[in-house]
Amino acid sequence: MRLSITRCSEVVVLCVDIEPTQNNPLPEGQYYHHRIIGLQVRTTQGDLIGTITDILTGKSNDNYIVRGTRGEILIPAIEDVVQSIDLNKGIITIEPIEGLLELNEKKPPD
Repeated sequence: MRLSITRCSEVVVLCVDIEPTQNNPLPEGQYYHHRIIGLQVRTTQGDLIGTITDILTGKSNDNYIVRGTRGEILIPAIEDVVQSIDLNKGIITIEPIEGLLELNEKKPPD
């Protein structure tokens, strides 16, 4: 069946909500985004960076959008930076590469 542009504009897009209990288990070290959003981000020294508010998905890696007192910071979700993810404690521990926090810092508007 062929659809015209007019007919295609009538097609409705449906969103399906899946309960977290219905998610298939992921391989170790992989997480559903909804499990990561809301976690606190701390450095290996214990400094609070902020809370993950969103995730940007890229070809090579995801980037966590972290909001904190320094504004908005992008943290690459790579092994060199992310040291641990503890869903039970609600904390991601990072070892920031030199200059990472300053480079990706986006100050909130005054």
